[in-house]
Amino acid sequence: MKTTRLFIFLLFISSFAFSQKFVDVELIKMNDEVIHSRMRVFTNLFNRKLIDDVSFYKAAVLVDEKGKKKEKIKAKEIKSLSFTNFNDIPMKYVNDGTQLKILVYDGKIKWFKRINRNIMDGSISYFDYLVNEEGKVFNLGLFNHRKNKLNEALKNNPKLIKEIEDTRMDDLDLLGVLERYDEMMK
Repeated sequence: MKTTRLFIFLLFISSFAFSQKFVDVELIKMNDEVIHSRMRVFTNLFNRKLIDDVSFYKAAVLVDEKGKKKEKIKAKEIKSLSFTNFNDIPMKYVNDGTQLKILVYDGKIKWFKRINRNIMDGSISYFDYLVNEEGKVFNLGLFNHRKNKLNEALKNNPKLIKEIEDTRMDDLDLLGVLERYDEMMK
C-alpha cells in the first residue's frame, strides 16, 4: 500500500516537473509597452507538444535564460501575447478583461475562442464567437449552429452563403470562409 502511494506521488511530481517548458513571447501591455521574453508554460502530460492554456491565461510568468521567474504579469495588464507553439503554429492571445482569449482569425470578421476552466475538475472548454466590423457578436456553439451564425454575419455576401450551406463547417472550413470573405471585400 505504501509503495503504491509513493509511486503515485512520484508520478504526480514527475509529471509536473517534466511538463514545464518555455516559449519566446512578444507581450504588449495595456500601456503599449512591448516585452520580448521567455514565458513558462505547461504541456499536456501525454503530448508534450500541446501547451496548456491554463498555464498562462490568467497571468503570464516571464523567466530569464536560466528559467528563473523574472516577472508575473496579470492578464488584465496584457493587451496581447504572441508566440509560436511547439507545432510551429503562431498563436495570439488578447485581453478579455481578467483573462486572455485566443484570437484565431484577425480579419474584417474576427474569430475568438474564450477559455473557460471548470472549477470542479479543472478541465477547460473553449467558446467560439465571431465579431463583425460593427462590433456585433455572433456566438457559435451548441444552440447556435456555425452555419446559421456565419450566414447571419455574412448576409451581405450571397456567394459565400451558398458555399457555407455546402460545407461541413469545421474549424478549417470556417477559417477558409473568413479568408475568402476578406479577399472579396478588398
